[in-house]
Amino acid sequence: MADQGERGVRGLLGVLLVISGITLIGMIGLGILVFTKLGAVTDAKKEAKVIEQKPEPGKIYDLGTFIVNLADEEASRYVRAQVQLEYSQVNQELDKEIKERDAQFKDLVNTLLNDRKAVELSTSEGKEQFRRELQLKINESLKFGVVTNVFLTQFAIQ
Repeated sequence: MADQGERGVRGLLGVLLVISGITLIGMIGLGILVFTKLGAVTDAKKEAKVIEQKPEPGKIYDLGTFIVNLADEEASRYVRAQVQLEYSQVNQELDKEIKERDAQFKDLVNTLLNDRKAVELSTSEGKEQFRRELQLKINESLKFGVVTNVFLTQFAIQ
């Protein structure tokens, strides 16, 4: 009978050993799964950071300061504005073209401002509309690239 008691204890120990082994294998598998998933999440975050990178700032060309009479009929009003153009730093042909056509772009700024009334340019929407129209007109005339932004670095209406 003592043999049967030992066999029962050994059998129970064997079952516990098998269950422990299965549990250990399961925990290792779970650890590997969690590690690989966290690695994938970290990779996704790295990719997201790459996507979120902002483009390099472009080259700035200063068209100068303009003092232009506005189209107001009831009173003599004028605007003083400094205009700068932003474009690709690496496009040498565009850089040369913008510098060569400086007079044409200055004339365009004068013409567009002269057609506006003070009330139009006194709002942020009016300034934005002027900037976008100027950018569109300049880009229509360029052969070697585009102006990516127009900045009004000084702006006053009197």
